[in-house]
Amino acid sequence: MIWESRAFNSRAYRLTWYGLNLCFRGFFRWKVEGREMVPQEGPLIIASNHIALIDPLYVGACVRREISFMAKKELFGFPPLRALITCHNAFPIRRGGWDSQAFKTAGDKLRQNLAVLMFPEGTRSRTDEFLEPKPGIGLLARQQLVPVIPCFIRGTDFGWRQMLAGGHQLTTRFGRPITVPEIGSFPDDKSGYVGLSRLIMQRIAELKDKG
Repeated sequence: MIWESRAFNSRAYRLTWYGLNLCFRGFFRWKVEGREMVPQEGPLIIASNHIALIDPLYVGACVRREISFMAKKELFGFPPLRALITCHNAFPIRRGGWDSQAFKTAGDKLRQNLAVLMFPEGTRSRTDEFLEPKPGIGLLARQQLVPVIPCFIRGTDFGWRQMLAGGHQLTTRFGRPITVPEIGSFPDDKSGYVGLSRLIMQRIAELKDKG
């Protein structure tokens, strides 16, 4: 039973996970494919496209394990919000430049055998097309040598009217892992990080094309 699973360390996280699942099932047509691709134990990166502010919560609800994720630093300036998102495994990242502390924290999470959610595009896409991926996810995956699970999501950019009307489609597809040997085949330098980031984004695009 998920409630008893070691995949969840925090009772608060479990409660939120169940609440989000009930919400998404109750208000939307929710379709999740390939959930079995995500192991419930061990370090890994989940790499998803990014279209709405709700995406970290949404992807977290689709995964049957506890995950950590980066959130923009500004969200941590309001103490009650900081307490809420911190207890759900968020950690800050500074936008507009390289944030070495955020990536050090992400590496620490992976060394603790946790899962880290990342958005290779670095920001939300305003169209149906993907943005050019940032090299950060390639750097983290190459230096930590952990598998990467590609994830494609659609429909999270909904409005309140769509939610209350019901019937709005939410879709998630998880793909086969990009394995450690695949990741290790890229050089441990800037060109390797860029190439690996592009491969990850390509795998996400392939999941989109499946639909």
